[in-house]
Amino acid sequence: MPIAFPTPQPRAALILMLLAVGIIWGGTFGLARTGGAGGIPTLGYGFWFHFGGGIGLLAFALLQRSRATPSRGLALYTVLGGLSVNALPSFFMFSSVRHVPTGVMAVIITLGPVITYAASLAMRYERFVATRALGTLAGLVGVALIVLPRASLPEPGMAAWVLLALMCPTVHGVGSIYVARARPAGLDSWMVGALFQLASAAFVLPIALATGQFYMPGTATLKADLALLVHAGTGVLSQFLMYEILRLAGAVFMSQVAYIVTVAGIFWGWLLFGEQLSPWIWLAAAVIVAGVVLVTRPVPAQAS
Repeated sequence: MPIAFPTPQPRAALILMLLAVGIIWGGTFGLARTGGAGGIPTLGYGFWFHFGGGIGLLAFALLQRSRATPSRGLALYTVLGGLSVNALPSFFMFSSVRHVPTGVMAVIITLGPVITYAASLAMRYERFVATRALGTLAGLVGVALIVLPRASLPEPGMAAWVLLALMCPTVHGVGSIYVARARPAGLDSWMVGALFQLASAAFVLPIALATGQFYMPGTATLKADLALLVHAGTGVLSQFLMYEILRLAGAVFMSQVAYIVTVAGIFWGWLLFGEQLSPWIWLAAAVIVAGVVLVTRPVPAQAS
């Protein structure tokens, strides 16, 4: 029997799926940081994460007898989707998490819902709502509280890496809107994940080879290799669930996973690395979460 979720899906089941994705993603910051600390280059780590996850997703897709009819439209969807929700966000995250505490990364990811709403508004997929606009502004204030005060980060030089980290939720937020709205009919979530992950691996491989960052498994520490293996393996489940949520509930609902990622990321950073965040970071988290609440609250229907 194919493994898929019917539509419409009960909200409780969607929330459980969102929880699973958030807990997994919250742990990925620590896994990527462990891989980097153990000697795996950024692009080498990215290639094996995408390739390993893509092979796992493809195996499940074939078991489910998924179909993907080759076409120009499918090729464009694969390239744009693979870049926007996988390859580019992963590169920004893998690069910056080596220089920024995982707890700070988790707070930054909380901007996902704010960015998704702002992008939807710019693309005219959402109408202007004052509370959501206020939430977007609150998200920007939260970022300023991380970047501007000298006491907010362990080292002032991390500010540039924080700005790079901001590209992760920005690109992913815009990409998730495209992925949800442009998805070809009949393409299930196993196949979507497989196509995007393998396309991402294909993007990363030549760059990794050209820059000398290709990594041969077994040449770093065992701990780093295990982190990469766990990251790719859990990515199979989280990628499938992400595309199911996008299919069933859309990009704005999916963006609320940022709540869970933030809490899980801070917890994993404390548990694995003993990170202690400054009061500025906690204040930023509170402001950003307030912004997310404003952005994602239900919108009253327009009077006809």
